[in-house]
Amino acid sequence: MLYRQILRTCVLAANKSVVKCNARAGNNVIAAKHSLGSCRSCTSNASSSCPTIGEIVEKWSRRFENEAVPEPIESIEHILAHVVGFKKLLDVTNFRDKRLTNDQLDQLESLCQCRLSRMPVQYIIGEWDFRDITLKLVPPIFIPRPETEILVDIVLKRLKSSRKNDQEIMEVGCGSGAISLALAHSSNQAKYLAIDTSPYACDLTRVNCSQLGLQERLTIVQATLEEDGTVKPSDTFNAQEHIDFETRTFDYIVSNPPYVPIKDLLKLEPEIKIFEDLRALDGGEDGLKIIKPLLKYSAKALKPGGHLFIEVDPGHPEYISFFVKKYDTLKLRYEHTYKDYCNNDRFVEISKIP
Repeated sequence: MLYRQILRTCVLAANKSVVKCNARAGNNVIAAKHSLGSCRSCTSNASSSCPTIGEIVEKWSRRFENEAVPEPIESIEHILAHVVGFKKLLDVTNFRDKRLTNDQLDQLESLCQCRLSRMPVQYIIGEWDFRDITLKLVPPIFIPRPETEILVDIVLKRLKSSRKNDQEIMEVGCGSGAISLALAHSSNQAKYLAIDTSPYACDLTRVNCSQLGLQERLTIVQATLEEDGTVKPSDTFNAQEHIDFETRTFDYIVSNPPYVPIKDLLKLEPEIKIFEDLRALDGGEDGLKIIKPLLKYSAKALKPGGHLFIEVDPGHPEYISFFVKKYDTLKLRYEHTYKDYCNNDRFVEISKIP
């Protein structure tokens, strides 16, 4: 119940940017009130008595570090940039002597309290850059990770090496729409279809799609990839156009599916366990709960010579290679494994045998 209270309060603060985030866990409540007392005194005086950006960074980064908040300096810098309205994070350093107004300080302290409650910065400021686009983000929709940008780059290279300008790409599990929208923003060689089982994820993808002006290029459908490898639209199916998932085929299918083994979910950081939708991470007992049906569906939905690109756990590529060889009736061929920024096997490319 306490965590739910934290979530409700912090979401309200992040959305309205002026609501105080009073819900805190355990002994942090008293410490937070004591820490904020001296700073709030400037709200009754002239804004010139408020601290500078440099002083705020020093104070809150130390506070975050003392309470084991990850990336303490980056956290306060992102929150500051959001509150002050800086377009570039570097401006936080360039304007260290700038003083906040009373309203800005009040807003900042509310959002910093949310960070102390381990709310991700992306949710606190309500947006995040992914490759060369900016996405609106709201809890509990999965926050796109930096390594997933590599997956986009891999697909784009394939697109650019093709001479076709009318290709069709499907994303399974769109979340905020990061992958499909980054692809559509960078290449006009294709039209895109994105599905997700969550209606909230579909709604967020639509919002981001509209903000980027890509409505004519991306169709968004609430649908579920079933265990047998079929795609079932929701009962409230209302796509921009009729889609027959039994017969529709694609040049590329791309997915960052849930792939964390269920036993590892409890090991995740509080930012993830408390605020993000664990269903977007839960890959079942072996992490392959969605990947296996995805392979089955791709065997039917890929055009001959088409490609499937998947983000996976480092332990999965060997199994996936074994799977497509064992079930040769699927007519899938294991092509390549790509590394992430930490040199882990993270992305798998599969092709459909003509």
